[in-house]
Amino acid sequence: MQKAVERKSRILVVDDEAPNRRLLQRALLPRYEVVEADSGSVALEIAQTEKIDLVLLDVVMPGQDGFETCRLIKAQPRSVFLPVVLVTGLGEQEHRNKGLEAGADDFLHKPVDRRELLLRVRSFLRIREQETLIRAQVEELRRLQALKDDLVSLLVHDLRNPLSGVISSLELAVETPKHEQQEGDLRRALQCAGSLRSALDEMLQVRLLEENAVTARRAQTDLQALIGAAIATLEPVAKRRKVQVRAVVEGDASAPLDARLTQRSVENLLSNALKYTPAGSEIVVAARNRAGEVELSVSDRGAGIPDALKATIFQRFGSVEAQQGKQRRGIGLGLYLVKLVADAHGGDVSVHDAPGGGALFRMRLAAPGRPDFVDAA
Repeated sequence: MQKAVERKSRILVVDDEAPNRRLLQRALLPRYEVVEADSGSVALEIAQTEKIDLVLLDVVMPGQDGFETCRLIKAQPRSVFLPVVLVTGLGEQEHRNKGLEAGADDFLHKPVDRRELLLRVRSFLRIREQETLIRAQVEELRRLQALKDDLVSLLVHDLRNPLSGVISSLELAVETPKHEQQEGDLRRALQCAGSLRSALDEMLQVRLLEENAVTARRAQTDLQALIGAAIATLEPVAKRRKVQVRAVVEGDASAPLDARLTQRSVENLLSNALKYTPAGSEIVVAARNRAGEVELSVSDRGAGIPDALKATIFQRFGSVEAQQGKQRRGIGLGLYLVKLVADAHGGDVSVHDAPGGGALFRMRLAAPGRPDFVDAA
């Protein structure tokens, strides 16, 4: 089998004087392929239409000088790094600064030393090769990430339908007369199935928000009713853990926001608080509507969040247990979803030390009138 011939790197030598071009060409051949240009305009056309790996550019040329040519070459759109080395007899710092402002990557001073020329060319070609490799690796990582995300979406979609059938069957079984032990088992199974469906829905929602496939569709929403509905969803868990949940609403009780996404976010914050709040204590869910900006917060009496983790807890899979090397209590998407919903409203999320101990999670939703505002009416 015939071995493939490795392509030589192509060097564009730009100088209006032929003897100078030949001097550089003799130093570069036969290791590299040399392309010549006798003016800045010709160099620009070659750099735009041909595959060039490096440019050796004279500065003092009639008409369009090397500084302007360098600036125009660097302004051309391209997918890979194209190094430009200015070849000049000008030694003042002012000229070096002008070259750097034009985008030059390095300088060679006339008369050019052959050894220095080859070393600099080799160094920049290695940098270009490494950047090309890194770009290819990043592109492959993006492809694999997209493949993984598509697979997750497919699994979530395919699992939700049979799971809905299981939940429906369990609901029917719970309503059928039976002895007490069996009813308890069925209710626990129904609760587990509901938790699984909630996790699948959360994964799908995160995927859609990451792709900007879901925007915040705002409509006037009763904050008291929204918080009440979120608390009612987690009320069985709160009772089982013997935790009191109290709602507080300050300011205008109505605000324009995406009720469905916002309620889900409050539920996630409340669910997270219930995991860490000791029995007999209280969780406060608050909404404050000030000057059109809505601030939602959930404060608990748990152990709090270590300062080192506060900046990363809202990241994807950023659970406290995972970052401390402990067993997870969830898949780590709940707080990440809260962040995505806040972003969709032009707001932000943060976590703080609660007065008197515990953690306070705060979600701020920006007022309408921003570019991300979508009126659902």
